[in-house]
Order: sequence, then C-alpha cells, then structure tokens
Amino acid sequence: MGASVSAANPNMKAPPGSDFVITRSATTPDFMDGKYVADPNYGFDEQGKQRKERVPVMTQAEISSANVEHKHRTYCAHKFVALKKCNKDHVPWAWPCRHERHEYQECQYEEYLIRMKEYERERRLLHRKQRKEKAAARD
Repeated sequence: MGASVSAANPNMKAPPGSDFVITRSATTPDFMDGKYVADPNYGFDEQGKQRKERVPVMTQAEISSANVEHKHRTYCAHKFVALKKCNKDHVPWAWPCRHERHEYQECQYEEYLIRMKEYERERRLLHRKQRKEKAAARD
C-alpha cells in the first residue's frame, strides 16, 4: 500500500502491507491552541437555552501556590490537591485515600468525555460547513 500518512509530512509512508491511511483533512479540528472554530453556543440559541461555561474550582494562583505539577493543572486540580493532601496525611498507607483517588479519576474521566464530545461536535460542524460550501459552489 505505502500511502501517504500525513499531510504535514508527505515523506512519511504507511508500513508495507498496511491498509490504514492516516490523513489530516480540512475537517479535522485543531485544538492545540485551545480555540474552537464554531461558536460554543451554536445550536443552543432556541428557547433561551445557553451552554454553561465550565469554570474551574481553583484559580491559577491557588494551583500555583499548591505546587501542582503542570500536567495536573486541569479542571480537576482541586480533586488532585485533595488526593495529595490525603496521601501526605496517611503516608505509609494508600487505602485511606481511595475515596479521593476515585473522585479524582472520575473527574478526569468526565473531563475526557467532555473533550471528546467537543471534538466530535467541532468535526461535525466543520463537515457541515464544507458540505454547504460545496453546495453553494455548485449553484
């Protein structure tokens, strides 16, 4: 097969005999800069419904003062701080902190689901935009 794997690097080739072709199309959302293409409230305007903005429980200053590592500075940082405090209070034993660990992992999982749903929403809206542009070009 040997098809092109990446639009960014056309020299990369798929492994020999591979049926998979990985491409980055125009409808693939790019979240590296943290900005969305579509309006976050698009589709929520009817009957006064609006999406609620997710506001982190801890501010960046509180997170910095708690010495939270960069990789844990997410929406769930408050759960992580509670887990680390519990671990510090019960140093040799981890089992007393199982509730805090469960809450932190559950928060991370919910955050993951929200991110994936937002990615899928952006992808679908980009597909829709592309379909509308093609239809307008034909007319």
